[in-house]
Amino acid sequence: MRIFEWMGFKLLNSPPKEMQRCVLLFVPHTSNWDFVNGVTCMWGLGMPIKVAIKNFWTKFPFGLLVKPIGGVGIDRSKSAKISQVDQLAKVFQEHERIAFVITPEGSRSLRTEWRTGFYYIAQKAQVPIITIKGDYKDKTVEFGPVIHSSATFEECMTKVMAYYKVCNAKFPEDYSPDLRFV
Repeated sequence: MRIFEWMGFKLLNSPPKEMQRCVLLFVPHTSNWDFVNGVTCMWGLGMPIKVAIKNFWTKFPFGLLVKPIGGVGIDRSKSAKISQVDQLAKVFQEHERIAFVITPEGSRSLRTEWRTGFYYIAQKAQVPIITIKGDYKDKTVEFGPVIHSSATFEECMTKVMAYYKVCNAKFPEDYSPDLRFV
């Protein structure tokens, strides 16, 4: 938490109990600093984080650094034997404690339609979705609603967009909620 606080950020509330085994949505994602802020906050809280990354980055020599900080390589090629959702849901079988961090915007550039694989990963792994957002204007990080696996896709996306409708991103011009669900 010290690095996180040294960067001038503060956590507004405590993580929910479901944090020990969940899909964790971290929004906004308009800068590589979002990753640094999110990771240092989660490490400070002792959270067991994992982050999806192209499998290239988990191979030698990069894997020596990427794997210990929670990087999980996924095969994004068209020839992958199983889907990306199945690859990520499988990670939950390998870990008892895991907060799998996903940035649903899918890019640091402006996107008005988010990737929705996080919902299907949570469904397949039978874990809740926890929302968390960073606010660059106030330099705060806050946990939001917990969405349980019993929620339908539409219920989930409506709750997610209600929470993330307003975000003070590092680069505001690159942030938008998913306009399909606002």
